[in-house]
Amino acid sequence: MTSFLRRGAGILWFPFFYGFQVVTSSARLGWDILTPGSASTPAFVEVPLRCRTDLEITAVANMVSLTAGTVTVAVRKDPPTLWVHGMYAKDDQGLRDHVHTMEDRLLGVTRAGGAPARRPVPGKGGAR
Repeated sequence: MTSFLRRGAGILWFPFFYGFQVVTSSARLGWDILTPGSASTPAFVEVPLRCRTDLEITAVANMVSLTAGTVTVAVRKDPPTLWVHGMYAKDDQGLRDHVHTMEDRLLGVTRAGGAPARRPVPGKGGAR
């Protein structure tokens, strides 16, 4: 019963989490556009995923692209991997962590058991 309640709470919380991501990233991008100079630190990184289904992979790729300042450039299904360009990535691992945070929330909604505890290592393939 507890996992049912936890998943239900995750489903209800997910739109607020993602909405906050969209609003804060849009505000950061807008501020950078309206102020002199540029605060961008672009990066292009490989992000191995723990997603298993086409729906999960597509949803994470779309969530990344719909968040201002990031875009999914390429997707591989086996092993599940995204290549992401981020405008405000202080380092590669920070951008990977950002994508994995979105993936954690999505997997918490799409899977009864939630997201796997282990995050994949770049170049080693996705976790199954």
